[in-house]
Amino acid sequence: PTPPPQVAERVATADSLARLRKELNSLVAMHHHRTGKPHGVIHGELRRQCGGPPTAIATAEQLGDRIALLRQW
Repeated sequence: PTPPPQVAERVATADSLARLRKELNSLVAMHHHRTGKPHGVIHGELRRQCGGPPTAIATAEQLGDRIALLRQW
């Protein structure tokens, strides 16, 4: 059976947030290897510059902003 649209949308949103978090964490790891900065420091710098809550509860837009900023570093 097909789930109701609102359930399917929540699953799609959860999947998309998980992908964004994974991408962000991969980019943070790469930045860590380039700079030697601890992961927590990098995440903190991103939050200071982009605003928003910790990664675990950030919106897709907030995660996208952090990813875009990190790609510029």
